Amino acid sequence: MMEPKIKKINSPDKNETEVLVVGAGPTGLMMACQLAIHNIRFRIIDKTEDHTTQSRAMVLQARSLEIFDQMGIAQRAIEIGQIADGFGAFFHSKSPVKISLRGISESSTHFPFLLMLEQAKTEKLLSDFLMSQGHFVERKSTFISFEENEQGIISIIKNTDGIEEKIYTKYIIGCDGTHSQVREQMNLPFIGSTYPQSLFVLDCKLDITLPENEFYFSFNGKYITGLFPLKEGRYRILGTVPDELEGSDTITFNDIKKGFEKRVPVDISLRDPEWISMYHAHHQYAPAFKKGNCFIAGDAAHIHSPIGGQGMNTGLQDAYNLAWKLSLVIKGKAPELLLNTYTEERLVVAKKIVRTTDTIFYFVSRQKIRKYITPVLWFVFSQLMSKRQFFRKFIFRTVSEIGIQYRKSPLSQNASFGDFDSDAPKPGDRLPFLIYKNKNGEKLNIQDRVKGKTFHLFIFSKDNLFSDIGFLTKEYEDILTAETIPFSNETEIIFKTLSIANNGYYLIRPDLYIAYRSSKNDYKQLKKYLSRFLITGKTVNIQRQLSLQFT
Repeated sequence: MMEPKIKKINSPDKNETEVLVVGAGPTGLMMACQLAIHNIRFRIIDKTEDHTTQSRAMVLQARSLEIFDQMGIAQRAIEIGQIADGFGAFFHSKSPVKISLRGISESSTHFPFLLMLEQAKTEKLLSDFLMSQGHFVERKSTFISFEENEQGIISIIKNTDGIEEKIYTKYIIGCDGTHSQVREQMNLPFIGSTYPQSLFVLDCKLDITLPENEFYFSFNGKYITGLFPLKEGRYRILGTVPDELEGSDTITFNDIKKGFEKRVPVDISLRDPEWISMYHAHHQYAPAFKKGNCFIAGDAAHIHSPIGGQGMNTGLQDAYNLAWKLSLVIKGKAPELLLNTYTEERLVVAKKIVRTTDTIFYFVSRQKIRKYITPVLWFVFSQLMSKRQFFRKFIFRTVSEIGIQYRKSPLSQNASFGDFDSDAPKPGDRLPFLIYKNKNGEKLNIQDRVKGKTFHLFIFSKDNLFSDIGFLTKEYEDILTAETIPFSNETEIIFKTLSIANNGYYLIRPDLYIAYRSSKNDYKQLKKYLSRFLITGKTVNIQRQLSLQFT
């Protein structure tokens, strides 16, 4: 047996970088894009020759589009995707029970809709952005193993020449999917199980009378089928496999086309297949997303039923949550313990999505429940969606993930000073979507003021100049930006929504979540909060202080 080829490194510096990202799916690409934005040195590798050409995940939720908007690519995503205006379900008749999505939550986000966008296009969008930042994915590079010691992490990869190469980094991030080698080498179990039902996904063209801006489910005694519109008459079809193919390893287009009219009670025909695959859905997650200086994100950290279209979106947001924290630590602006909040914040989200999708999948996958109970539940659901605005908003906030909050995070504790109304946004909540006018009469979205690179301090003032803030922003240079929003008829909505009676602050994290709030002009309390987890040149013993706080 031949010894593996190890590339000789005359100078280890050539193979030193801060972060190694393993896997260039949507999660890995988002991580690389964010590291590039924060000017962090990294390498990203993937064993494939190019980004996927298959549709795979195909929904971009509002929260992900908000992130894309900060990156300047949201509009392009909308142009190449298909906005869904509504959806419906067939049970025992040719008339679907329909639910409109128009105006579902226009006051909550700039993107009050579901965007149908194939994973292939999402990856291309992120890859193009990465290239625009002067970076690229090292393709046909296989991750072999890593070893962590006090000096850092040594990873071994096999490059395009078949030569094994050592990479020296401080951190490694596994974005390498369900069968993550990084997770396995971290010795983290994958808690959960696999659903027994076999599912198929098919991309093809349909001849059908249904609107192209709506998606549909069909539930009958035997099968579950979903029809999701793409561009140019193409559809994604998802469903349970025919009984005669249960247990088989392969499936063909003709297997699905044959007898497909029995699945959906409308005139329909399938043609021009592009891709078909069969798989089992999983509901699993790791008990931690960090171990030492090693991290996992996306499908490497959690995976669940495709119901809800949240899998890829949750991975994108994992990367977004971790990147700004990693950037601060690498630049010496925050202690290592800040990185523990990645697991503390994102594991809760993963567990909740696994539980929710597991419950929904149970009601649609069990044949007797699907036949007798699911139609009743769907009818009640449709009535609430059409007649109760608060219910529509709740469902949209949940599915779109704009309702995710980190109120129990260590970063959100002891982070409120003064008196606020009970319904005012709290530390750990996402900054609300608020439209107001500036002194020039221009309409602005307050979320657009947060650029994603630094903490952003909003100073709300009726009668004070907040002279101490200039000193604070100088002390936290490159970490904190600030702007004053004075009270006026045009900005009154902001003061009212945020429960600022006269003067106050809202400190926003780079990922658009509220870090701290104060309804008073109290510079000392704000500085005290910042000193808990950020480092300035004057900060001493911060590791010891933060250790007590996080404990």
